[in-house]
Amino acid sequence: MSTIFVTNNSDKKLTDGYGGVFYEFKKGETVEIPLNVARHVFGYGDDDKEPYLARLGWVISRNDLEKGLEILSQWEFSTEAPKKNQSLSPLVERVPLPTAKKAGGKVLQAVA
Repeated sequence: MSTIFVTNNSDKKLTDGYGGVFYEFKKGETVEIPLNVARHVFGYGDDDKEPYLARLGWVISRNDLEKGLEILSQWEFSTEAPKKNQSLSPLVERVPLPTAKKAGGKVLQAVA
């Protein structure tokens, strides 16, 4: 069975279910769910999101569709787990040179 990783970047949590199993999507957290659950809850893979947004209560009429799509845009869907706890580069104190600046049609290079 295929799974998908869903990250809630909105400011509200969501609890929804499919097939008698409930999933809790807390804000700022990633949840791994089966692909058919992502289709049922969010309309993942379906171009027409209106019925899913209405079921979630994010739209009431077609006039709210843009608002509902804006809410949905705050959610991330990925086939791979997001990487967490990545270490910083060991060269954190190294500062890059300034970028080239354009002035009056000429390109001025910063000299190191």
